[in-house]
Amino acid sequence: MVEIESMVPIAAVVDLVLGIATLSIISRSQGASTNNRIVGCVLGWILVFLGLSYIMTSILEFRYGALADFSAVNRDKVGGTFAFTAKNLLLSSAYMLMVLLPFFFPFRIINREWDLWFLLAGVCVACAAFTAMHLMTNFEHFQVENFLFIPGYVVLISMYIRFITTEVRDSDERLRKISVVVGLLLIGIHGETMTYWLSQVLSINDLFFQRQSIQSGLSISAAAWGGINTRLTLGATAMLVLCTGEAWRSFKVGLSPFGVLTFVIFIIGFVAGLADVAVLDVVRSCYQTQCEAFPVAYTIWYDFTSEALVYLYTPILFMFILLHYDIVDTKRDENRWLIRIIVILMLLIVSSTILELIQSFLPIPDMISSAALAIVVGIFIGWEERIVNSLIDDSSSIQETVPDFALPEIEHDFASPRLFNLVFGGVTVFILIVSLLFTGLGVLG
Repeated sequence: MVEIESMVPIAAVVDLVLGIATLSIISRSQGASTNNRIVGCVLGWILVFLGLSYIMTSILEFRYGALADFSAVNRDKVGGTFAFTAKNLLLSSAYMLMVLLPFFFPFRIINREWDLWFLLAGVCVACAAFTAMHLMTNFEHFQVENFLFIPGYVVLISMYIRFITTEVRDSDERLRKISVVVGLLLIGIHGETMTYWLSQVLSINDLFFQRQSIQSGLSISAAAWGGINTRLTLGATAMLVLCTGEAWRSFKVGLSPFGVLTFVIFIIGFVAGLADVAVLDVVRSCYQTQCEAFPVAYTIWYDFTSEALVYLYTPILFMFILLHYDIVDTKRDENRWLIRIIVILMLLIVSSTILELIQSFLPIPDMISSAALAIVVGIFIGWEERIVNSLIDDSSSIQETVPDFALPEIEHDFASPRLFNLVFGGVTVFILIVSLLFTGLGVLG
């Protein structure tokens, strides 16, 4: 039996719990606006797709083991399996929803009667097209869908620059709400690549992917390689833009919690770049002689930074956006108890995982770690109501905060959570059936 030491199973639980809970709350928020219902369903299904993809990754790790480098799986062992096929196709579906999210939140950019149909049809058509392409090419072009992030990325970056500039110039504190949520969306979508910003600037990320390709037996095309580098470049550029904007605002107005978060990720990326330079000899060994293992300290650093940001903190960022920007109906009593359960569950899972990570490299006895976890549980139970109330009581939608910037909403009678659940649920069933069919026929073997 393979010993599992990754955070992927934890991420699967966190994303699925949060995604299902979000969809449940949205379905009971009858008084929510059309745009809030759209955004809530999109965020909920992003988390569901990611959670299902992480479940498939966990199965692969459990059955075949994971490589030590960046939690990759060995393609020679898993290629053609049901879990490997479904994992990649579900991840592509999550990407498509992330691609279209900036056109609906924080503002509904197109704001036409047909944009909702474009969202639903776009995901279905893209899912069918990428499924066919990936299955027919044995995933040689996987990650080529990263090119589709460019339009939404341009929208978010332009929006961030526009509103942070206007806020500082006109001293309009209302606009801070928009620049913060845009920054959180950028971190939620491109957070992992932001931690590689210095390595991308130094153009050394290619060396790491060459090593990973050799180890995992992954054969990718020039288009897929371009997609990977496009995503890395978008993350690095977003990090530099956010850091520059927050540094300027901090100098003019003052430091803010989002500014602190931005500077922390910037420092992580800077240190990670230096660490990448330090291990380049180990990286090159994989395609010069034979692969050498990375130092333990380097692996621990990756676990606490890039991997933790993707698997643990990104769902929490989405949860914060859902609650603090009043996307879900937080005022109804029947929703508040579910929100409280979600908050305390997320906090406990993350804190227990962090304790396990600390225990993995520090000689801490199990009894001490159990006592520390009990203390954390006690603190969260005592402060849980205050944490939830601080998120809910101060929540307000973008339309309420800056009504002069928001366009009049177009109400759709058919824009119900039931429609989203039917369409995206159908996409999920389609992916699972096709993956099972092609695996059973031996097409991908």
